[in-house]
Amino acid sequence: MKQITIVAPASPVPENPEAEKELITDFFESEGFQVQFSPHCFDSERFLAGVDADRAKDLNEAFADPKTDIIMALRGGYGSPRLLDKLDYKTICQNPKPFFGFSDLTAIQLALWQRCQLISYTGFNANFAATAQKGRLKDSLFAALAEKPVSVKNLKALVPGTAHAPVVGGTLTLLCGLVGTPYMPNLNGVILVLEEVHEEPYRLDRMLNQLRLSGALSQLEGVILAGCEDCQPKDPADGTAEQVMKEYFGHKKIPVVTNFPYGHTPDHIVFPIGQTARLDANAGTLVFDDLK
Repeated sequence: MKQITIVAPASPVPENPEAEKELITDFFESEGFQVQFSPHCFDSERFLAGVDADRAKDLNEAFADPKTDIIMALRGGYGSPRLLDKLDYKTICQNPKPFFGFSDLTAIQLALWQRCQLISYTGFNANFAATAQKGRLKDSLFAALAEKPVSVKNLKALVPGTAHAPVVGGTLTLLCGLVGTPYMPNLNGVILVLEEVHEEPYRLDRMLNQLRLSGALSQLEGVILAGCEDCQPKDPADGTAEQVMKEYFGHKKIPVVTNFPYGHTPDHIVFPIGQTARLDANAGTLVFDDLK
């Protein structure tokens, strides 16, 4: 029986932690997993799940723990970027384990790929157990836990073409927060996937322009545009999130697709960050390679 260790690198549980603990435990134990919660999992310090040192210690110890097979973030919110200079990357590189997280956890996942080439899984935090009782989210989660390759159909081509490269990215805000730091991944030669939530079009433009000026977008192999949930403008004259994305990526001579089922939507997919995949914009498909 594989053990999942739950850590809390970001925000705290807002209320009733015992109920959340029981729900998460039942969800995974019913599928044959053993669940362990890290010592500081239910701490609270302002908008954080405890102080930085404790949150980082829990994550470092989870990687070092020989009984832990899988590590999963409890919830998103904010706080993960504060831990990047407190993680023991040497130990993590020596003890690679699947790490699951979403949204704010993008920062840690990209740092782990940059420092250790560690493949992690985006799209699921443990608190999603309350809403993942069926459907695409649950199916793709347990496929990821079994390290089975993922296939996605019905993508829409913004720019035709094909690419075969690592898929890297996540939440745009967190990716931009890494620019200029030692934890920013090299995006040359990758298929970049982006999603965002609660950001107006002009703010999306500002972040994409930062990436453009940094050179991060200059040598991509492909682009996958996922959901921009609740990214409507206050002023309709500002245009749409789709217009912003098309301006930045519609002219590129690499495959660019939209309609990717990932992001802050109820039934998205879980998929590996850093794993190679074949993107075929002409056929509207993305097929991940087998994990080795």
